[in-house]
Amino acid sequence: MPLSQHRAIPIAASLFGTIFAAFGFNYIFNPQQAFVSSFGFPYPTAPAEQKILDSFCVLYGAKDLFMGTAIFAAAWLGTRKSLGVILLAAGASAGIDGWVVNATVGQGEWNHWGYGSVISVLGGVSLGLLG
Repeated sequence: MPLSQHRAIPIAASLFGTIFAAFGFNYIFNPQQAFVSSFGFPYPTAPAEQKILDSFCVLYGAKDLFMGTAIFAAAWLGTRKSLGVILLAAGASAGIDGWVVNATVGQGEWNHWGYGSVISVLGGVSLGLLG
C-alpha cells in the first residue's frame, strides 16, 4: 500500500482541521488575546483602532474556520489528492504568516513555520509526492 493511502492520513489531517477550527473560534470570540498571541503584534490602544482590529480578527477567524472545514471535508468526503492540495495551501498560508510576523516584529515566525512545515509534509504525502 502506498504511503499516500495510509489510513492514518485522514486522522492526522483531522488534527490540523481541529487546530484551524480552534484558532478560528479563538479569533472570533477572543480577538485581542488571539491577535497578540498569534502574531506578537502590539494591540492598539485607541478604541477606534481596536474596533477595526477586532473586526479583522473575526474575518481571520472565519478564514481559519473555513480551512478547518475544508480539511475535514477533504479528509473524510473527498480524495487524497484534494486533501493534499488543501494541506499544501494551509502550509503555504502558515509560511506566509511566519514571514510577515518575522518581517514585522523580528521573531515568532516558528510559531507558524513549525506546524506549517508538518502540514505541508502531510499534504505532500497525501498527494503521493513523498511516498
